[in-house]
Amino acid sequence: MNKIKNIAVFTSIRSEYGLLSPLIRAIDKDLDFSLDLLVGGAHLIKEYGETINQIIADGFKISETFDFLDINNHDDFSTSSLSNLQEQIGKYFYFNRPDLIFVLGDRYELIPVASSALLYNIPIAHISGGETTEGAIDNQIRHALTKMAHLHFPATDIYKKNILKMGEEEWRICTSGEPGLDEILNMDFIEKDDLFEDLGLSLNKKTICCTFHPQTIDNLIDGDFVESLLREISCYNEFQVLITASNFDNGGREINGVIEKFASENSGVVFVQSLGQKRYYSLLKYADIMIGNSSSGLVEAQSFNLPVINVGNRQKGRLSNVNVINCGIDINEILSTIKFGVSDEFKSVFHNKPNIYGDGTACVKIINFLKALPSNNLLVKKDIF
Repeated sequence: MNKIKNIAVFTSIRSEYGLLSPLIRAIDKDLDFSLDLLVGGAHLIKEYGETINQIIADGFKISETFDFLDINNHDDFSTSSLSNLQEQIGKYFYFNRPDLIFVLGDRYELIPVASSALLYNIPIAHISGGETTEGAIDNQIRHALTKMAHLHFPATDIYKKNILKMGEEEWRICTSGEPGLDEILNMDFIEKDDLFEDLGLSLNKKTICCTFHPQTIDNLIDGDFVESLLREISCYNEFQVLITASNFDNGGREINGVIEKFASENSGVVFVQSLGQKRYYSLLKYADIMIGNSSSGLVEAQSFNLPVINVGNRQKGRLSNVNVINCGIDINEILSTIKFGVSDEFKSVFHNKPNIYGDGTACVKIINFLKALPSNNLLVKKDIF
């Protein structure tokens, strides 16, 4: 078999870490592997929740940090940040050569990580490939990562077929499911009374969990849209909203500034930069509906029997569980959809249905796959067309 011993995992944002943390723990506990945990980006920044503290609280030893976000550069934030990371991660790989590095999903900061790994002949394992999200540049980034990667861990067999269509060899692919779902089965959730007191939520109102990220192509979801939506929802006294911060894509800071100000002036809206995994999953357990354009609505919410209104095109093309209602970027349409989304009629459609993104055994499948790899040279890739 391939002599994979030292495995690196890279994470730069809270949502990605939430999906990766069960795998990080599985690698760390397995006596056949050693772990290099590489942490950077939004994890280090206070305005995004400084979630490196959550990683440390989870008991993980961080091998290296990468402070690459150029948050003071408003004119060229993205490319300047990527340039910083390219230099930092390249220097890390020069002195440290893991046998494999895991990356997850479609974040644009993974491009310098993967390209640097390629230059240093470090095999790349990519989780969540083969998916489609037509409303964001993430789509192209994800496919680029698939072609750079040497091992693939898609969530479903449909996504595996998409990877095969891209010319990847089948022996390199393991349909694992999403590793983040593994945590849900084993989590000791916070009691509702304690959670709502901690978050400043009322036990007597229906709770909307909300997250909006920029779409990055048409940019139709901005601070003005989110503020207008929150203002309209606030007119309905039966609902309260807990809204978490947008990511650091272009436009994300504008959205965060708007919702933080609105929440400070309106008692029915609570803004939290980052809940942390346990509080977030506990909120999904007790919330009445989710609204936004986060992948969490498509991937994780079904495991909590939580209805989801997926707004706009950011997730367009991605497989949906039956709990998801797709909705345009139209406030009146969203408001009318909320009423149907919280109805018993709609809830009966998806209650206790299996989650298409996994059954909670992803980490076992990934670890077993790594240990059973044939003796093929991972670095020598053949395209099968």
